[in-house]
Amino acid sequence: MDKVTVIIPVKDEEDGLRFLVENFEDSDFRKEYEIDFIFVIDGRTSDDSRNFATQLSGKIIDQRETHGKGAAIRQAVEFWKRNPTPYTVFLDADGSYSFESVGLIVDKLVNGADVTSGSRFLSKKHRPRGMSRLHYFGNIALSQISSVRNRRKISDLCTGLWGFNYNALNSLNIMSKGFDLEAEIVGLIRRNKLKHEEISVSWNQRKGGTSKLNSIRDGTIILLRILRT
Repeated sequence: MDKVTVIIPVKDEEDGLRFLVENFEDSDFRKEYEIDFIFVIDGRTSDDSRNFATQLSGKIIDQRETHGKGAAIRQAVEFWKRNPTPYTVFLDADGSYSFESVGLIVDKLVNGADVTSGSRFLSKKHRPRGMSRLHYFGNIALSQISSVRNRRKISDLCTGLWGFNYNALNSLNIMSKGFDLEAEIVGLIRRNKLKHEEISVSWNQRKGGTSKLNSIRDGTIILLRILRT
């Protein structure tokens, strides 16, 4: 079976991780691939996230000196490079994406894509249930700006589900620290001339907890990252 690493950054997401543990056990994905999880847990986490993470993996990185999603992913990628796998997935910890969708992402990589991302909007022309209007219209606007800047269409810039083959991930020099991670990834795809495919995936409202995204502040940071990458 092909080997896949799933990287999950975590801060106070016990409800989402509880869902992911149960969903993984019931998924066909775990039967089709050899899965290795890497969790990066923010040192400020105060709930039972670590306990649920250990049910899936012993590879847990404590994020103490830095904070933010981008910084967590950077630490995980450096850890991954010690024992890399052919395919790697970045997955949000809040339970909004299922392992059925993760499997679809990896299938695209196996079939030749360098990078694959899951879009919440490809098959829908309306706001997904549970997504705020501000997040929805902000994402649409940022996706359109990114499409123009990078000269390639992307419908869901801020998706929390990405997949990479070995060469693609190894070529990315990620510098972002926060939620501008995805905007930087798309710019690096352009710079490295990588083959990126979007696929439609299911999305559900986060399982408990609260969103870490500040729409105005982080939206501005994402916009600046689009323009300078």
